[in-house]
Amino acid sequence: MDLKTLSLALLALSLCAPAAWAGEPAYEQRTVLLSETSAPLTREEAAALFPGPAGDDRIAIAPVIIVMAGAKLWNVIVNGRPSADLASAYASAIPGFQFNWNDMADWKKVTRRYRFKMGNFIQGDDAVDIVYETTFFHGSLATPGSSPLRRGHYIANFVVKPETIKMKWGWKVSLSVLMSNPMNIGTAEEPTALLEADLKWLFAKPFSDEPKIGMETMSVDGLGNLVTSIDGALQLPPVRDDEPAAEIPAISWD
Repeated sequence: MDLKTLSLALLALSLCAPAAWAGEPAYEQRTVLLSETSAPLTREEAAALFPGPAGDDRIAIAPVIIVMAGAKLWNVIVNGRPSADLASAYASAIPGFQFNWNDMADWKKVTRRYRFKMGNFIQGDDAVDIVYETTFFHGSLATPGSSPLRRGHYIANFVVKPETIKMKWGWKVSLSVLMSNPMNIGTAEEPTALLEADLKWLFAKPFSDEPKIGMETMSVDGLGNLVTSIDGALQLPPVRDDEPAAEIPAISWD
């Protein structure tokens, strides 16, 4: 084979490359839980979360309102790189009254680490390998003016952030988080906050102009439960705590 014929053959192969990708087995996504911890929140961490006077200057409101604090939507990974404004991206579901740090003695920090993979698992081909962490604080606060004294359960600093990102050449991956408005899954007298986060993965393999979308949903509540669903299928168990989980009362939406 002469040089001209060889060059034409190589050119033909390169033009057929996208078609070859399309004929391969479909790439799949997979998320696994790596670790989970639950640790008490220190006074210093509480002070950093809720700056302000430490005195007993609470304001009574009835009924108790759960308010949203922090970002509603943020980008965690943009084209394979952590977002520059990730430090300010968080969400909280806290009561609409002032409170002091001493009321947060029973708060805890929950941390979970996940591994997200995209690839052809039959062939052992991991094209995308991302380890990310989600954390949030949860605990109770006394409702001022209630008699007898009642306590609500709330969420603070719900965050998703990447730890490591590995991708094969040509792959592109982005991750954004959309946070729901806070909900009360408790009662009006003893509210329990709940937040849901939709994790939207956008990924594209080399030579492809049709990116795919993957969805994960995380639900966290003021009792410390965290449940994750992957495309509505996989259910990871809630975080286990030292104390038995409190029973969540039924709610009427009338």
